[in-house]
Amino acid sequence: MPSAFENLCGPGKPLRAEPPDASEFAGLLRSGIARLTDADNTTLSLESRFDLGYNAAHALSFAAGA
Repeated sequence: MPSAFENLCGPGKPLRAEPPDASEFAGLLRSGIARLTDADNTTLSLESRFDLGYNAAHALSFAAGA
């Protein structure tokens, strides 16, 4: 039975599978870790820290799927 992703892949369908890209993974990981580190900076406003933490989670979740 094909997965939900496989059902969306193929000719005339909106998605296509791509091979993993080590440089993309490394960039996402580097970005996520840098933002997570910056989010721990207590001299920044709470809003900035939240934004950095949110974007860190976003980058790291993309890295997990890469």
